[in-house]
Amino acid sequence: MATQSQAVGITKYQLFCVLAASVGSVNWGWTFGATNIPGDVISKCAAGPSHLIGFLPSCIPASENVWGLVVGCFALGCLIGALTSTYFANRYGRKTVLVYSNIPAIIAAIMYGLSVNMAMFIIARLLSGIALGSSLGTFTMYVVEITTPKARNSLGGMAQMAIIFGIMLSQTASLGLSKPPFWRLLFAISGILSVLNMALLCFCVESPKWLAMNGKLADARDSLQRLRRGTDYTDEFVQLTSSVMINSTSELAMGETNNGTKTSSVIDVLLGRTPDNLRHQLVVTIVVMASQQTSGISGVSFYSSTLFNSISKSGPSDVFTIPTLAHILSSVLAIAGTLVMPVCMVLAMYFGRRPLMIWSHGVMAVCCVLISVGSIVGLNALSITMVFVYYAAFFIGAGPIPWICPNEMTPTYAVAAVGAIGGSVNYVIIFVIGLVFSPLLDALGGYTFLLFGVANLLSALFCFFYLPETKDCQVADVARLHSVGVHS
Repeated sequence: MATQSQAVGITKYQLFCVLAASVGSVNWGWTFGATNIPGDVISKCAAGPSHLIGFLPSCIPASENVWGLVVGCFALGCLIGALTSTYFANRYGRKTVLVYSNIPAIIAAIMYGLSVNMAMFIIARLLSGIALGSSLGTFTMYVVEITTPKARNSLGGMAQMAIIFGIMLSQTASLGLSKPPFWRLLFAISGILSVLNMALLCFCVESPKWLAMNGKLADARDSLQRLRRGTDYTDEFVQLTSSVMINSTSELAMGETNNGTKTSSVIDVLLGRTPDNLRHQLVVTIVVMASQQTSGISGVSFYSSTLFNSISKSGPSDVFTIPTLAHILSSVLAIAGTLVMPVCMVLAMYFGRRPLMIWSHGVMAVCCVLISVGSIVGLNALSITMVFVYYAAFFIGAGPIPWICPNEMTPTYAVAAVGAIGGSVNYVIIFVIGLVFSPLLDALGGYTFLLFGVANLLSALFCFFYLPETKDCQVADVARLHSVGVHS
């Protein structure tokens, strides 16, 4: 007798589809981190005076504020991508969005390589943000919808795993590709990742949930059969179609068909025009997404070289020796994060989402205080060590869990909209931090991380009182329990 599909863990084809789709998130991490190490080479001509290499300038001088805009506008593009992807993912399918979002990323990669002024570079950064923000938001939906509850415990964090892997690759490659003209190649590699992503996705199935939502039950069954090969998926298919029918009936009763597709828009969710009361899910999603960035992680990712220079009190002349010690430490930090992430994915199999989030923010709060103390009193070893511990603690919970929260506690008809709202909040804060972190570090010095320490403490308290536990739970059960407004 075959095993029930919902009782199994990771199947080979499930894993292939998740890994293939995750290349887009690797690309997100690559692009996100690519500005860190070569930033001074590009904007301050740290490798030498500006000169032409062929018809392209060796660097593109810019003020600190303009470079902050370059760093942050990637997140602004991600915001646009996250909001627009909701409509396309609901109308055309998760896989379709994952495939075609690579096209603007390829165009952006070409623009990176050919940029002759900062305006062109900013447009490329914005365009790649739109493409990769759309891909990342859709990827988290896709993973939750194709995996079993057991597989989701480990694969649910794949988005964050792929992002940190991409950051690690770009930071490591930056050590050899930061000098002119190779920094152009560093950014253009994003296009190669996009082509690879499109090729691999050709062998993946569409989300069976999306197919069922759109009345394509035969295709949904075929998709589920491939994802659950060797198991008895009959009960899961019946449950899937039943939940879709319930959602459809509820929405038809409200007169909302959304052009034949039974989904709620961002406006519907914000105004409460949904069959269920989703206020609790919406508030939790917004806060945990905001908390991920107010933890200070984007500042560390964007400006780790600047941060390590600040901690070690390195002088401005140090940037002319590339790579510097700060550059090497930034790469080691990214490598450490990549090594820690698989351990954190294993922890997610044994511990609930809620305790991991509480511990993650709690440990980061302590680390932020110690980073500040070490920097203020001149204990560089303490500060640098705490940066590494802080980075590892982030991936225990605050890194991966916010991205899977809306997918594990929101009904299918609203998951894309709730995820888009949460992702938008996340990207807005990334944009702001990209603009202000470096000036903030200059103004406050060692006291900067005290602000993030307070933010992490408040985040831990919020998770303790309001975050639902969703590990090993069916989405319908979680949604039913928490569809009663905001509550503790």
